[in-house]
Amino acid sequence: MRWNPGEVVAWRQTWRGHEYLAVPVRVVEDSDGVLAVYWAEGTRYVFGPDDWPFGDEHPWSRPGRWRGHGVLALMRPGAAYAIWHFWGGNDRQFAGWYVNMQEPFRRDGDSYFTQDQELDIVVSPDLTWSWKDEQELEDWVPRGRFTRDEAAEIRRVGEQVLAEWPFPTGWEDWEPDPTWPVPELPHA
Repeated sequence: MRWNPGEVVAWRQTWRGHEYLAVPVRVVEDSDGVLAVYWAEGTRYVFGPDDWPFGDEHPWSRPGRWRGHGVLALMRPGAAYAIWHFWGGNDRQFAGWYVNMQEPFRRDGDSYFTQDQELDIVVSPDLTWSWKDEQELEDWVPRGRFTRDEAAEIRRVGEQVLAEWPFPTGWEDWEPDPTWPVPELPHA
């Protein structure tokens, strides 16, 4: 199954089969090597049908719409991470990359599913980098979101990304089609 450039699909976040977040994204490229999707400024994201399973509020619970220039996310089939591209300022200058550790995406109809795995890597345009949310990943282990082995594997994937060093990706000058409206979820 492949999606066409410009098509709107749903990115659905799950935890052990329970969906807690859905975001409409626009397909930029869908090939053997990459699924590239764009999350436009003003895109509304929704929670449900299942609640965030950890009692406290999900960090994105507010404002409910994406702010900023939008995000371009690149995912390789089978890879346990995505590389997000950010832009900033009035002139939309490239602002850096964000490596989001996540389960490899799974397709189903007009949706793809993944699970965020908390740990991230922030890479600046000057190619300096830092870990993000290391302590938060560790804090989830006693709360049951991840096992100790899962947390170790998530960290190993991040270290592998750093060893492979895929930056720059070649997408830093990409721009969305200006005729694309802000997408809505294809279905609830």
